Amino acid sequence: MSELINTQSSRSNFRRYLLASVSAATLMLSVCASRVALAEDGASRPTVWIELGGQLERMNDSQEVFSPPFMASITQANLLSALNVQKPSAYSIGGEGNISFQPNDSDWIFQASLRYGRSNAARHNHQQTKNAIVPVYFTIPSFSGYKFGPRDYYLSGHHRFADGNASQSENHLILDFQAGKDVGLGMFGIRGSSVLSAGIRIAQFNSKSTVSLNAVSDLQYPTAINSVAGFLAFKYDTVRFHGYAASATFRHGFQGVGPSLTWNASAPFAGSADRAEFTFDWGANAALLFGRQKTSGHHQTITTTYNLHDWENRNVMARGYDFIGHFGLGTPAHNVNAADLDRERSVTVPNLGGFAGVSLKWTNAKISLGYRADFFFSAVDGGIDAAQKENRGFYGPFASVSVGFP
Repeated sequence: MSELINTQSSRSNFRRYLLASVSAATLMLSVCASRVALAEDGASRPTVWIELGGQLERMNDSQEVFSPPFMASITQANLLSALNVQKPSAYSIGGEGNISFQPNDSDWIFQASLRYGRSNAARHNHQQTKNAIVPVYFTIPSFSGYKFGPRDYYLSGHHRFADGNASQSENHLILDFQAGKDVGLGMFGIRGSSVLSAGIRIAQFNSKSTVSLNAVSDLQYPTAINSVAGFLAFKYDTVRFHGYAASATFRHGFQGVGPSLTWNASAPFAGSADRAEFTFDWGANAALLFGRQKTSGHHQTITTTYNLHDWENRNVMARGYDFIGHFGLGTPAHNVNAADLDRERSVTVPNLGGFAGVSLKWTNAKISLGYRADFFFSAVDGGIDAAQKENRGFYGPFASVSVGFP
């Protein structure tokens, strides 16, 4: 009968982010209210807009999982589950900012924007079995083979177990510098804006992971003591098993820059332009980034072979047939397998994205809610011993507030 112990820990900053979101929403409403109060009927449109916001994005981070060779020898489901700790965080959270400038009496718009996100995750799992209790029998030959027991027990000083510990962190930064022209939606018979822009996009992705795996999976307990080796003497069964230990640290990164195209459109569906109106917003973006992928790290696996040799005990009579002992431990044999990785190469990364949302817009302020997706194809070398192209994508809800200045 086994006793299973399973512990798992994870770090999360959701409470802090929730408080920050509530505070930001309060600030948004306060700013918007103050801007509306200051705006006058018939005032000219703002020439400068400043936008601040945040996003909760799901990530498709699919880098290769570190799986040392000894994993194939573990057949117990509970031990394998304890070593399954390398799942990265599914979400990142961060902020964004945008500043745009549109000169008076001009349809040209110049803007710069920044988006930053990060995630952290840590997991620890442990599984183990209860130590075995084995009955002791022994024989005194001078008493015509009289047999004592089972009255005494010995406990194994070793047990089957698996322990997995891992941590992952990720951050990404996206910068855009663009110039565009508002061509309007008149061709569709709709009042609104339609801005076509061209410019430069800069993207940077970084991730780091550390893993520690330890296991003893093939320990077999003896069922009884061997036959008598001499007067008042007995031997333990010989026990052999393996101890496995593996550790790894990996870093993956990408930095790239290239031309980009963007289309952002907005059309009102309720309200009035001179007071407040609701608009439906949508857009699409494409870029071709030229940059470098970097992968570095180190991993090591140690297999230790244990031989618990026969251990004779000739002090049974002096101890009144009361004996609890541990296996005698021979010299363990170690087998170490270690490797370093350090790869860097130039790549071309296509990027496609888009968004849709709604806004509540005044003359000098705007609150926006929406959903956005951005995908970078073959952006990261997520492999370990060999290069492996992996996509990096971010998709999820966002919220922002914009304030216009004359």
